[in-house]
Amino acid sequence: MGLTSTKQSTLTSADYSLTLSSDYYRAQETIVGELHLNIRTKLRIEKEIRIDLIGELIDKRSRRTGQKQSSAQSNKNIFFTYPRILVTSHENGTARVIKQQQITYPFRIPLGMSLPPTCDFKDNFSINYYLDIIHDRHLLPQTHKRLLIAPPQPNVICPQPVQVNGSNDLKIICSLQKNCYSCLESVPITVHINNPKQKQILQMTAQLIQLVQLNMNKREYEIFTALLNEIPENDKTSTMTTNCEIILPTDLVPTFVTNDQIHPDNLPVINVQYEFKITAHMKGTLATNVKLTLPITIN
Repeated sequence: MGLTSTKQSTLTSADYSLTLSSDYYRAQETIVGELHLNIRTKLRIEKEIRIDLIGELIDKRSRRTGQKQSSAQSNKNIFFTYPRILVTSHENGTARVIKQQQITYPFRIPLGMSLPPTCDFKDNFSINYYLDIIHDRHLLPQTHKRLLIAPPQPNVICPQPVQVNGSNDLKIICSLQKNCYSCLESVPITVHINNPKQKQILQMTAQLIQLVQLNMNKREYEIFTALLNEIPENDKTSTMTTNCEIILPTDLVPTFVTNDQIHPDNLPVINVQYEFKITAHMKGTLATNVKLTLPITIN
């Protein structure tokens, strides 16, 4: 587990810093970095100097029960620790002493497939990752180096169209050009309408839904609802095919689905998925709106 002690370490008499090849990594990549030491007098190592990669889950749900901020801190859970030892004491167990000098220790930390991504859901939970420097079992102050970890790059495929049949032989088919998109990207949606009885469609909307799961807790969030302006209001056309465009917002958490076959027991089960709910709003007080669901992956 990660250490939280800030007891004085002899390393605090040296200048130390971390540099990384990036602050953003995907699953299966390798964190590449260096620990830089400027030893002003001498450094004594009784045990070891190491870098810890920490994964932390913060469950925010108790804050809705009126608990104070201090008690909410008890919901922090370190679910993942990966230590990378950089330098140890001598093999015979005696302390290692490094005299005044500047020295750099490179390190590499491989990331597996199963780590949930960095994420923050305001009223639910967040996943954070950071690096700590540990000297002789003591956490050095001001060494919290935060990282962003994303899921693996998804495979780009052409998904199958989704079809729904409404009353009076109304048929709507929607399709995406590809399965995955990035934040701020334009998403073209091809809409085909077969309306042989020319029932009046007041308008069509697309609602982006985010589906979030933490272990057994599931939530659903509406990101936005957009009017598909490319489809005329009060339309009665018997057949229509058109391309509608929707711009995705910024800062969407990437899609992530836990793989049950390779998921370690100590990691939280987290799923983040997205879908468009396309609705044709029909005229008439007794009319039934026609709805279909179009899954989409955010990378």
